Amino acid sequence: MKFKIISICLLSALLISSCGKKEENIVRKKDVFTITIEAVFAKNDKLQIFYLPEGGEWKDENSVFRPVYASNEMQKIVINFPDKVFPENIRVDLGYNTTQQNITIKNISVKHNSKVINGDFEAYKKYFYGNEFVTWDPNYFGYKLSQVNNQYDPFLMGNNELMDELQRLKY
Repeated sequence: MKFKIISICLLSALLISSCGKKEENIVRKKDVFTITIEAVFAKNDKLQIFYLPEGGEWKDENSVFRPVYASNEMQKIVINFPDKVFPENIRVDLGYNTTQQNITIKNISVKHNSKVINGDFEAYKKYFYGNEFVTWDPNYFGYKLSQVNNQYDPFLMGNNELMDELQRLKY
């Protein structure tokens, strides 16, 4: 009789404790923003994705680096921001390799939980604009990356429409 009572208590405690862990994991996953970039990079490089936190500023501490390996094929690069980061804006630095002359981008999408800002099939162009180091090359049908005044810092900056969509994703 004592064995049955002890067994029932242990089983109940095990079930209760495992249920609590599932809830904790679900809560943690809700606070992660994911950026997916599909692109062709002809040379090895490194992406740096900046996120502008509420009331923050653009700085290296608010960014994530990801290596990119040379390929003539479209590659999917998935970047998770740190937990509980809710960006007001996003900036995609397209690399540091000054010999990288062209890149093709098919998609830049942002996801938070089940909500998505779908940038596939070049729809990202309505959310991002290039700086002076990034120009559209109709002959290549992609972006040309270049140096200006011996400087090299090509990036795509999120515009006001992206900022509005990011606010929608939060809530």
